Amino acid sequence: MRHTLATVIAAATFLFGTNPTVQSAENEPASPTFYQHGVVAADHAEASAAGVEMLKRGGNVIDAAVATAFALSVVRPASSGLGGGGFLLYWDAERKEATAFDYRERAPLAATADMFSKLSAAERGRASEDGILAAGVPGEIAGLCTILAKHGRLPLATVLAPALRLAKEGVAIDETDLSTQRSELAEWKLHPERAKQFPLLWERYLNNGKPWKLGDRFFSPQLPALESLAKHGMASAKSGEIAQAILEESRRRGGIMTGDDLQHMAPVARTPLRSTYRGYEILTMPPPSSGGIALLQTLHTLEAWEQRPDHKQWKDLSDADRLQVLSEAQKHAFADRAESLGDADFVTVPTEQLLSRSYAARLAAKIDLGRTLDADAYGRSFTPDDAGTTHFCVMDEHGNAVACTETINTTYGSLVVEPKFGIVLNNEMDDFTAIPGQANAFGLRQSAANLIAPGKKPLSSMTPTIVLKDGRPHFIVGASGGPKIITATTQVLLQMLEFDRPAATAVALPRSHHQWQPHELLLEPKLYSELQTAMEQRGHAVKKANSLAATQAIRWTPAGMDGGSDPRKHGEPRGW
Repeated sequence: MRHTLATVIAAATFLFGTNPTVQSAENEPASPTFYQHGVVAADHAEASAAGVEMLKRGGNVIDAAVATAFALSVVRPASSGLGGGGFLLYWDAERKEATAFDYRERAPLAATADMFSKLSAAERGRASEDGILAAGVPGEIAGLCTILAKHGRLPLATVLAPALRLAKEGVAIDETDLSTQRSELAEWKLHPERAKQFPLLWERYLNNGKPWKLGDRFFSPQLPALESLAKHGMASAKSGEIAQAILEESRRRGGIMTGDDLQHMAPVARTPLRSTYRGYEILTMPPPSSGGIALLQTLHTLEAWEQRPDHKQWKDLSDADRLQVLSEAQKHAFADRAESLGDADFVTVPTEQLLSRSYAARLAAKIDLGRTLDADAYGRSFTPDDAGTTHFCVMDEHGNAVACTETINTTYGSLVVEPKFGIVLNNEMDDFTAIPGQANAFGLRQSAANLIAPGKKPLSSMTPTIVLKDGRPHFIVGASGGPKIITATTQVLLQMLEFDRPAATAVALPRSHHQWQPHELLLEPKLYSELQTAMEQRGHAVKKANSLAATQAIRWTPAGMDGGSDPRKHGEPRGW
């Protein structure tokens, strides 16, 4: 059942412009569609539908989330899957409790801090990005199955049914699939040796190099794995046939993963970070995510900037000034990310200090509307010595909510496919400080706090976020796209919270990104055409970016719930 608002949204000033035409959302509806019972917003319509199917069968938001996640492994295999991991933020409306489930991949127990730097130059190459040494211990299956058993209502076989059906019947190739394949074929053309090194990915996921056409069908190689899980449950991936197949492929390729690594993989229930902004309560992911701290630090800095003498509210600034304040606040957050953040189970993360209002006031005092600063002026003033990601949101009529971000890191992860069950293994080892002083695949330079250690989890940018008011979720948001996750999640949240935009509008609007290093401001085409000159006059190195992350969001209003799936990745929400 759904209810469509009859009135048309009035044209309003967008976050960085006054033109209501959005390049990436030409077909955006004039008014949001409101659902009364539940909404799932994923980056593929079939995955959203899988979650709604569970709600209609009497399942709860956890059943819906797990069904959506398994479906995404089938329909978006370049972004997430059974060989990856993730973070799931859960709000239990009845208990008024929030839990952050961490099933991110771990470094194998045999991993060492110098495992990549000690390789010869010839061996090192892209070892932390491509190949078996790049793979962390997968947490996806253990995480989803454990969370389902503890908080879901439906049996695993029922929740797996949509993913199994999609794998058997095939999935229609869409524009995102075409774009992903084009990009990969171009990359593999530059590295022709990959087809010999990773033949199963070339054959089973890249269609043997033959370009897809719209409407062609993709049949997931992971069908045997899904069937094994439906029959044997999580044990198959911890010590059973799936586990043994992964270990065999790891040994064959010279990997270091062991049976103990898989057997002991389990999700960690963590306490979410909590803070306030504009009278709303923000719940977000703690370390080993850097996203939650960076998001809250940015929001705190915006509020602190407004409190300075003669300053306007941030949303009332001109477009260029608004972008300047936001970019400067985010640069401070990324500088602190580089210096201080890592797996809190292994290193001391100064969360309290980074999120203190007094620290935000000191950062805000550095922001100059007229100019950007030198790189070493950000954060604590120290200079330090996710492409394959997906996000989805679930909300029901009772106020239960899930924000979940999952990843295999870069597109198709390590490029290694386990042959029997078709599982693509992640390349999360590159999210560590794999080689001190050297940037990772996303251009991020990180500190000793993020060095590799046995069983440690690499720092992440994933930022699943739930926003409450009076104990009820009003907004759910998150993104995929490496470090751009943090800036995209922040901007979409501000769109909904500050400007009262529908979720579909918020996720579609053009965005910016600055991650401190490299010292450049990325703007999507519309912003670039409108604000390039103004930002260059402030000293920014401005670059055009065609697409900055992909976001999903849900908004609650008294009229119902509306969902937004990012047109950049051709997602669609579903509800009833």
